[in-house]
Amino acid sequence: MKRIRVSHLFASVLVAFLAVLLLTHCSTGPQAIKKEEEREALRGRIEEYWKYRIDGKVDKAYQCELPEFRDRVNLLEYAQRFKVVRYLEAEILEINIKDLEAQSVMKLTYVYMLKKLTGKKIPAQEVEQWRRVKGVWYHLPESVKAETK
Repeated sequence: MKRIRVSHLFASVLVAFLAVLLLTHCSTGPQAIKKEEEREALRGRIEEYWKYRIDGKVDKAYQCELPEFRDRVNLLEYAQRFKVVRYLEAEILEINIKDLEAQSVMKLTYVYMLKKLTGKKIPAQEVEQWRRVKGVWYHLPESVKAETK
């Protein structure tokens, strides 16, 4: 009699454990994992983009811009945008993804490269737009954002 009770108790515990395991698996199933992988891929791309901007690697940052933007704006024209401001720091505060579009909220620190203003660190917060094209995330420059509104 004692042996049967232990077996039933063990079976009940095992069933409860399997139920919890199944429920946990369903909530973190393939779709949840894919969303997290997508978020991490975008996070990596944002970090890469801002590292290039901070390091002054304009040619590398240019490659992170949306291809249709690069079709219209050559590297020399793009580089002109970086003469007035130099970014010192960039931190991702938030990432929101919806299908092929995303937003990142950034905490930035920069300095103006103008004679009277050079040296004063300026904190800012910006919301940036990103778009996934053929599996790769690209930054949307201001001119592209204005056209898509």
